[in-house]
Amino acid sequence: MKCEKRTLLLYAVTDRAWVGDKTLRWQVEEALKGGVTCVQLREKDMPEEDFLKEAEEIKVLCRSYGVPFLINDNVTLAVRCKADGIHVGQRDMQAGEVRRRIGDAMLLGVSAQTVEQAVEAEKNGADYLGVGAVFATSTKADAQEVTLDTLREICRAVSIPVCAIGGIHKGNMHELRNTGIDGVALVSAVFASPSIQKDCRELLGLAKTLKQRGAVFDADGTLLDSMSVWDTLGADYLRTKGLSPRKDLEEQLKNRSLHQAASYFQSAYGITDSQETIIEDINGMIASFYCSKVQLKKGVKDMLEMLRKEDIKMCVATATDKNLIEEALRRNGILDCFEEVLTCAEVGAGKDEPAIFREALRILGTAKEDTVVFEDALYAVRTAKKDGFLVAAVYDPSAADEEENLRKLSDYYIRSFDERITIFDEKNTYDCRL
Repeated sequence: MKCEKRTLLLYAVTDRAWVGDKTLRWQVEEALKGGVTCVQLREKDMPEEDFLKEAEEIKVLCRSYGVPFLINDNVTLAVRCKADGIHVGQRDMQAGEVRRRIGDAMLLGVSAQTVEQAVEAEKNGADYLGVGAVFATSTKADAQEVTLDTLREICRAVSIPVCAIGGIHKGNMHELRNTGIDGVALVSAVFASPSIQKDCRELLGLAKTLKQRGAVFDADGTLLDSMSVWDTLGADYLRTKGLSPRKDLEEQLKNRSLHQAASYFQSAYGITDSQETIIEDINGMIASFYCSKVQLKKGVKDMLEMLRKEDIKMCVATATDKNLIEEALRRNGILDCFEEVLTCAEVGAGKDEPAIFREALRILGTAKEDTVVFEDALYAVRTAKKDGFLVAAVYDPSAADEEENLRKLSDYYIRSFDERITIFDEKNTYDCRL
């Protein structure tokens, strides 16, 4: 069973030390109402049959909220009560043996404090890792502290999700940003709270900010209101060569990069100039437009500023000449919003292949599931989506006839950047059908 990363976002681990005049079941339900995404029942001293009764009760409660329910350490009881999973530490039963006992249907979480332990746990069948203690904690006196550098190394070394645990609360959670973790496991921050539901809502909001998020923007038709200049460019270029454009020219050029268009002009129209010369000629024809006339699409500047304030790393991926795009972005005051302006020419492939999106991901240093590709062209949306990216399709009049297909294919559809953009509000549970 694979562990979805969002499962670990806010992971509550029980401790009855703070039950007081309430019940553990009541505390767990308050946490569920507050938005916890996973619950682990930890009981070290309870008689087995009492533990089983409690586990059955809380399992039913968790499932009514659609939240995975796991047992700490006790493999036999986890199997008996048909829990969704089991979590074991380094001093408990070895991960490989646990996996043999529980089969493939149950989740297996394993604690790790070193890269070596993490890699070994994944090798032996762990579905996720709990790494810590990342801060000093009073709930587990013998917990070995893990530095944030080690936490980053562990996240890079494994392909399974990782959550941090140990001493985490509202005041220090921000220190875990951009370490690579997929969530946090909390004990006292949840169960010692006098207002569990309210505090869990706040903790969930903080947990959503921990991952470095990224955005890859197409330029023409997405950021720039520039598609009109391309409508007749191919025909105008051919006329400068004394050639008559065919009726299907616009359709032929629609999904081609400049290099691909140059190759098409050579093969279909017999132009003997090199591809580089053809591209230089075309760029020369449109240079003044990009350098002095092209404008941003409505709402783009405010939207980019909002994303930058939210620490979302951004990159441009375009089929147009790099110098022209950089000049257009600079003149419109948004060039410094981006880590890089990346072109199809640089990666050696058009957007009918995913190379440019993959290179943008490498530049941003973000995970694919935390990176949104913004595109107006159906073929580019299709490429990015097929390669596993989250895709926001952006309306442009030049692709009005493709709007229905863009809506169906993309994760989000944006009519205008002037409207409220909610794409980055919550990973994997977005709704941006603007």
